[in-house]
Amino acid sequence: MPRPLLYPKKITVMKSNPILKRILFLAVAGAAAAIVSVFSSAFTLDRPASPWNQLGISEGKAIENIRQSFLEGYLYSYGASSAKNVATGDRVAVALDVLNYTKSYVNSPAFIKAYAEARVAATPVKPLPPKTKDQIQKEKIAELDKAIADGEQSLKTLPKDLVEPFKEVQQMLKDQKKDYENPDSEMLALLASSENYMHANATTKYEEQLQKWQKDYPSDHKMMVKARLETFLQRTADVDFNAALKQEYRVKKFVNSAYEKKPAEWKMAYRAGRPAVEAARTFAKAWLAELN
Repeated sequence: MPRPLLYPKKITVMKSNPILKRILFLAVAGAAAAIVSVFSSAFTLDRPASPWNQLGISEGKAIENIRQSFLEGYLYSYGASSAKNVATGDRVAVALDVLNYTKSYVNSPAFIKAYAEARVAATPVKPLPPKTKDQIQKEKIAELDKAIADGEQSLKTLPKDLVEPFKEVQQMLKDQKKDYENPDSEMLALLASSENYMHANATTKYEEQLQKWQKDYPSDHKMMVKARLETFLQRTADVDFNAALKQEYRVKKFVNSAYEKKPAEWKMAYRAGRPAVEAARTFAKAWLAELN
């Protein structure tokens, strides 16, 4: 039996960095980082008490990766430099260590607090009410009053050959102001109509964003975890672990060209191998059953 792992008292939130981000499993997120993404060689290692030693990553960094993976729906495996050296026979054992660790952390007060903060930060902003025709009128007149006043000051310092052309500009501004002062101004009506149109579009977009936010950030963090687990099981359900590869220049590709179109998660599972992925799937199903 693996020795229980304790998460530290102090946890520092990692800032999102797209360069360090690798889209692997949307489900068992940080846990699957150890299982799926980078196992490739078959070196023999003595299994330590902590899986992070084998993966070449600190416990603190592992916690950061797990948190970001679950919160953002992407798997952070950055820093697991030694994971490729885990022997094939050790993968299931290390996977279960990491999965148990992840489950404990995701249920911890630290993660729940981080999730609550992320949920608030991601809340869509409701658009402000549209400006009324009267508000637009007042704003435009105020803008023109300022422009005209500034122009009068500029006239005092302009070269003589620019005075007359500038006076024409000033007159245009005064005529425009007069137009805005008319409640029946066509330009004023057009601006009000445009304001309402933009507000309607902004409201539609906000409602769409709100629905997506409610789906991505349910009030109960367990529902978010449930969604990640369901996605993981869905994306690893049909992996062909016996798929043949071929060498093309320095890159290995699937003989079956259809597999090349599979998502990155599917390919990561293929590289991890059946034992590790099946262990992760069994764990995910049991975890999901607890949440249902």
